[in-house]
Amino acid sequence: MEKQWQLLALEFDQCVRDARSDEEIAAGIAQESPLWLRISNFFQRHLSVLRHLPPGQLILWKLEHWGNSTPFDRVPASPDAIPANYTKELLDLGHHIHPYTFTERNVELLHGDVPPLGELDFGIVPIAQKVPAENASRAMIRDSLNLGPADTLLGVGGMLHPAKGIDEIAEWFLRTVPDPGVHLLCCVIPTEGETEEELRRRWERAAGVDSSDRIHLHLGKYRQWEWMCSFYQALDVMLVNSVSDSWGRMLSEAVGAGVPTLVRRAECATNEIFPDLVIVDDYRSLSYEEFRAFADTARERAPRLARYADTHYSVPVVEKKFLEMLRVRTPSERLAEFDRLAAQPRSRGLVQSMIDR
Repeated sequence: MEKQWQLLALEFDQCVRDARSDEEIAAGIAQESPLWLRISNFFQRHLSVLRHLPPGQLILWKLEHWGNSTPFDRVPASPDAIPANYTKELLDLGHHIHPYTFTERNVELLHGDVPPLGELDFGIVPIAQKVPAENASRAMIRDSLNLGPADTLLGVGGMLHPAKGIDEIAEWFLRTVPDPGVHLLCCVIPTEGETEEELRRRWERAAGVDSSDRIHLHLGKYRQWEWMCSFYQALDVMLVNSVSDSWGRMLSEAVGAGVPTLVRRAECATNEIFPDLVIVDDYRSLSYEEFRAFADTARERAPRLARYADTHYSVPVVEKKFLEMLRVRTPSERLAEFDRLAAQPRSRGLVQSMIDR
């Protein structure tokens, strides 16, 4: 009798800490019985778990490339993983491996850095925009910062890693922006144990100033989506300084929310996923007059770019592309099961949870 699967697609995510053994995780996956199983990048735990699954599983392999401008790692991988060797091991497990990524350029970069991937047919599906939270409020954050209606709020966010350039933005702001009505809100994930006071003193020393009172800080893990929607609504200009991204969530979310956005020039996805972005060569050498001119241009382009985000990256658009990619790669003898599962609410919910990250 032909097997009946219970789910269209299931994700085994390296980012989720799982105390179970590899055998127990594999048994749990087998019990869920997904037609497709999504793994990501070059993480050894994924490879270990897949060794415990019977051959023949349909594997959707999400791959990322952080671009050629970063001086750090260019692909996400376990510390002991060699991507070319990892690819060969994965292909030898007897599963049906189907890689995909977010952009055409990511495919080119992956082929260049991991030659065995050149033999595989890649799917391309962008990351979906999250649906804006209904209770988001521009006033909530601006009032909490005691900003007046005429004040300008700049924003930057992400991990405090050199490749993301947040330190550089803060130091540029302190050195270059003299207007007392202009403020900077930094929503950041600090290195472990670093406090707001330590960050401020570091930025002040680097900029050669005594005070950073117009910089506002929110530290911690990624915020709840409702708070992030309020964050974007509160901003007048978003500053993106990353040189390492396979997509650029804080860019796409800000642009999708209609925030005028300036983006650092870099060979990574932040320069590729929207046409006609305002590109800054280098924030460190950017004068305040140049910044104001760039910001004016970004304000003019913001409505058009927001429409582009909705047209190309909305949930219905990306979900359709994702399902089409899976269906065309599903063996003909399993297509009836694919169509049956694609109509189930739980399966569709799991798919929707995959497409915005």
